[in-house]
Amino acid sequence: MRAGWAFFSGLAAFVAISTASSAADIASRITVRSLPSFSISEPAKVRFGRLDYVGGFEVRADRREVGGLSGLVISDAGRGFLSLSDDGFMVQANIDRDARSRPVGLSSATIRRLQTPKGPLSLNKLLSDTESIDVFAGDGGRSFGVVSFEQRPTVSIGPLEADGFVGPLKAIDLPKEVSRLQANRGLESVAALPAGNGLGGRFIILGEEAERGAATSNQPGWVIGGKAPFAFRVHRLGDYDLTDAKVGPDGRLYVLERSFSFLTGIRCRIRSFDLADIRPGAVIDGDTLLEASMSEEIDNMEGLSVWKTSGGETRISLISDDNHAFIQRTLYLEFRLGRP
Repeated sequence: MRAGWAFFSGLAAFVAISTASSAADIASRITVRSLPSFSISEPAKVRFGRLDYVGGFEVRADRREVGGLSGLVISDAGRGFLSLSDDGFMVQANIDRDARSRPVGLSSATIRRLQTPKGPLSLNKLLSDTESIDVFAGDGGRSFGVVSFEQRPTVSIGPLEADGFVGPLKAIDLPKEVSRLQANRGLESVAALPAGNGLGGRFIILGEEAERGAATSNQPGWVIGGKAPFAFRVHRLGDYDLTDAKVGPDGRLYVLERSFSFLTGIRCRIRSFDLADIRPGAVIDGDTLLEASMSEEIDNMEGLSVWKTSGGETRISLISDDNHAFIQRTLYLEFRLGRP
């Protein structure tokens, strides 16, 4: 944790939190500190791998429910923000931007607990360990949200309601092999596939690490939601675990990865993959777009979104999970996909 908090005034937002124990919303003050540079030692540096740093900010709040963010969807050409905590809360806000379209804060934020048809999601961590969220257009043009659960591997779908939150969730069928995932190294990622993807499914799901008893360290993945789900693997490169995935507007699969050791600290990496390489039994490998370490402004990066600006730029956004620990930070980071 870096010392010397210098919170900007005027960037505070009041956040309404819907809890399972009370029907009343709870207000929480969010304060944002700008991160104009990604490199700590070279503040003028912009290019990192194949990505150009656009901007970001650090978030703090006076309520615990605002932390633990591990899933992310950016919408409305970069103005809409929907994040998911690892204990069943959705955070929705507007991203404030300056004249150069750099993110400078969050406003009009609300937080709501995920719902089931029977009411709010259970407070039992085994049943509410939510890790990833995506939004997709369903049959008939209506939009839906899809959420993955880690400790008890589950994928659930709910309608995207008029206020932008995901409505009551219903679980969908998963291949039986998913039950072999490790309890705390399980379904870390869910990515909605575009229509006509050629894979015969609606979603890609990925495990954080190889499942119990696997003969390989390559992480397992499945294409699900169609008539013939199938398995594949992601080539494990180094000691990185998979933490989130999305299909970008260019039709490629983007994967966020994280590594930690006491010698090197936290690291993160982004790779992209060709959907055409995903087929039954395949081991896919892709292009590395970014590798970052403690020399850059990172923390426990867990959430990923890939989206397009109104001007046609592809941008990649990341959110960090602070694990509700005072020595960690909640960071929002944004990059522009540059040319090789």
